[in-house]
Amino acid sequence: MGGHISRSFIHELINRVDLVDLIESYVSLRKTGQNYIATCPFHHEKTPSFTVNPEKQFYYCFGCGAQGNAISFLMNYAQFEFVEAVHELADRVGTEVLYESGSAPVITTTSTANLYHILTQVAKYYQQQLRQSQDAINYLKQRGLTGEIARDFRLGYAPDGWNNVTKIWGNNLAAKTHLLEIGLIKTTAKGGYYDIFRGRIMFPIVDGRGRIIAFGGRLFKDNSSGPKYINSPETRLFQKGRELYNWYWARQNRSLPYLVVVEGYFDVITLAQYGIKNVVAPLGTAVTQEQLTRLFRVVPEIRFCFDGDLAGQKAAWRTLERVLPFLQDGQQVSFVFLPPGHDPDSLLRQIGKAAWESCMEQALPLSNFLFTTLQQQVDINHLDGKTRLAKLAKPLLKQLPTGGYYQLLMVKELSRLTQIDAQRLTNDVTETVESHPLKLSIPNKTLREYSLVEQAIIYLLYNPTLSQYVEYPNEKLANLPDEPIKLLLQLIELTKKDPKITLGIICEYWRGTEYEDLINQLGLMSQGALFTPAHAIDFNIDFGEEFMGIIKQLEEKPNQFFFPPENLTIMTKR
Repeated sequence: MGGHISRSFIHELINRVDLVDLIESYVSLRKTGQNYIATCPFHHEKTPSFTVNPEKQFYYCFGCGAQGNAISFLMNYAQFEFVEAVHELADRVGTEVLYESGSAPVITTTSTANLYHILTQVAKYYQQQLRQSQDAINYLKQRGLTGEIARDFRLGYAPDGWNNVTKIWGNNLAAKTHLLEIGLIKTTAKGGYYDIFRGRIMFPIVDGRGRIIAFGGRLFKDNSSGPKYINSPETRLFQKGRELYNWYWARQNRSLPYLVVVEGYFDVITLAQYGIKNVVAPLGTAVTQEQLTRLFRVVPEIRFCFDGDLAGQKAAWRTLERVLPFLQDGQQVSFVFLPPGHDPDSLLRQIGKAAWESCMEQALPLSNFLFTTLQQQVDINHLDGKTRLAKLAKPLLKQLPTGGYYQLLMVKELSRLTQIDAQRLTNDVTETVESHPLKLSIPNKTLREYSLVEQAIIYLLYNPTLSQYVEYPNEKLANLPDEPIKLLLQLIELTKKDPKITLGIICEYWRGTEYEDLINQLGLMSQGALFTPAHAIDFNIDFGEEFMGIIKQLEEKPNQFFFPPENLTIMTKR
């Protein structure tokens, strides 16, 4: 039976998480006044409308209506499930997820520190096994690796056999559960257990703090069967779309002009052996937005390295299409193509470090690679070729963040090549893109168009301390026919207990309930509409007086306010 995460733990977790720091690890924020702003990560826009309020631990976008707290951001932007998001935030603040008494399954209550410890011990076991396997040592020597570099990267060997790890670390059910959770063993159809890694060279994968979180394994024997490379399955410690091999060591030098992204483990290790340490590799997947964000937080330029053959060209083009939507002004992506028949490993071992440095000097900027590749498909000496080039390029340029200088310069370059008017191309490329379909719409009503009960909720969401002036329990309010009165009363009770509660926690409190959409919509109104001149609300009003005036009207004439009054005059302080 699945366990339930403690609600009080979730509220405390949201309080401890720095929302600005969390979002800034994915999106570039700029401070303005007490808030932080950015172009919205949930829809394309020219001017920033995405705002993060550190005091309320809440973000919202005036353009598309995206809003929420730290958990919401991870779920909507990074595509985490709810439980995954909670575990991610808990890991960020260094705490264990707390489940309600008696409800948590063993697999989710394991100490994170204990899991890291097991992974470290298993890595040491693999290293010991490597020292005892002449076949594995000979293979690494054949690949040109020294004992020192194998030691530095903690390379190991998982011996043949179905239950080596299981026998050592899985001596009871709880221990086996731990091994299952970190992806070292699997269960059989008959309820047994077996090791995932067998007969492979082992590559420990570490996170940004240097902790082992997973393994990669490579077959090396001629008679071996199965995929050449496998990685640990995804766990709460390891998500392959977030991690990069060698990221922990590559980021140690903060003065690097660029980082190089190569394809595999051996590429990274061989380059390091030659003194080239500014190199990382994805873990069997295409580069993701989170990986790009991590890289650009350390360096202004990323260079993707590919073989110089047709397969390398195709892989480079797929990477170009992948990174276009995430490129911000000031960030540079370049492509490095090695001589045909070589990968970084073979290039360094057969030709030498100078050949690698020469390839780096010839790195092709993304803009050059894009237009050069497209021009190979057309003849721009003719009008139809120019038209074809524009048609091919426009959908790609549309992927760039709208309104940035980079997109503008790319459009101008397309104009130069095709001789099509730059303004016409700009209009085509920057046409409005629909907002993220999962997001709420911005409120299209003014404050006075909401019912009085909803107005009271809006004011209370803006300033939770206002509830201290309301009598509770309140029979007069409880008898109101307006359905949201239940929400108002619950909100009053919640804020009376904790007047300093943030909007982020308030919205989390109603996640998954019948009032979730309403509280989110009114929360958005409380943060935006109250301060938007278009809604004709006086900036000098006393919000406390407004709130208590509404409460008094509800108490005195409850039956008149089931629907929003048509000609309600908002009281203001004169």
